[in-house]
Amino acid sequence: MTIETINQIIGGKIITEGKEEVFRAVVYAKACEEGDLCFVTDAEEKETALAQKAGVLVCTQDLAEEKASYTQIVVEDIKDAAFKLAGEVVSEEDASLELLLEKEMTFLKMILVQKKSVEILPKDWKKAYNRLMESPKRLFLTTDEALFKAARKKKEKYGKKAPGHIVSADSLFRTTFKIDKYIYQYKQMTFFHLPALRTAVALCQEYELDHNIDKIGYTKHFRPVFLEGEPSVQDVMKNDKVVILSDNLEDILEGREYASDIGHWMAKTLVMVPPKTKVEGVKYPTYYHDEEDLLEKIEQLAYNYLFILTQEEGLWQKIQSRFC
Repeated sequence: MTIETINQIIGGKIITEGKEEVFRAVVYAKACEEGDLCFVTDAEEKETALAQKAGVLVCTQDLAEEKASYTQIVVEDIKDAAFKLAGEVVSEEDASLELLLEKEMTFLKMILVQKKSVEILPKDWKKAYNRLMESPKRLFLTTDEALFKAARKKKEKYGKKAPGHIVSADSLFRTTFKIDKYIYQYKQMTFFHLPALRTAVALCQEYELDHNIDKIGYTKHFRPVFLEGEPSVQDVMKNDKVVILSDNLEDILEGREYASDIGHWMAKTLVMVPPKTKVEGVKYPTYYHDEEDLLEKIEQLAYNYLFILTQEEGLWQKIQSRFC
């Protein structure tokens, strides 16, 4: 690809000119080979790339030099420029890139029978770039909106949903629902996750990916630990005690609203968050200092439903081991 073509794709400014064409573009300076184009983020990477005899450097303004023996292109944002180039390569290869929300991606991973049929891009932008440039797969999936907008000319996220609806919200933690012609009974899923599941199913159908909805279960977005047995819709007066771990406030607020008025009684709900966390929509959150403090509060606090905002996936197992 010519330097001029690359520059037009990434929206840069050519400062110095040397090479007229490149055949390989990398984001790891140590991986550079003679004549390569390298996207560099700082002065150290720049020096490494030059030591590897890079032919073209793409960098930000603060790294530019007035005189240089190599071609230099200045851009405002390195990641954006790299993904624009990767997106051009993907489109030329007649591959597809789709954007999913985190919950949609979680359910897609859960129901896919063969995950090797798609390329799910990692969160690390350099690793994601390498997958886009090097993978032979024809479908790339990401939850990174900035990556998606830079790499895909058609900017809309995947928005289709398989036909379906809730048959009954058996409890906050069990849902019976219908997707297409089939009813799935008493599944380990909160009812407000059904839209995300329907999106995952629709994507599988559109790209003819083998999937199995029977495999679904609790996710990191809403994972309960039943301290006194699983709540029953038949026995609404039972004094349930449940800890729910969630990585997002949206699910906590929806779950708390539902749990606060079940049947004919009012459940006591609390929300526990890490220190210095801003919690919109929760009037009196409970803060914990560290993991041990959190475990002690689980034991000491009075509640029916305790929602914990956390990114620590291993915490669920620790609570299970200590209290169940």
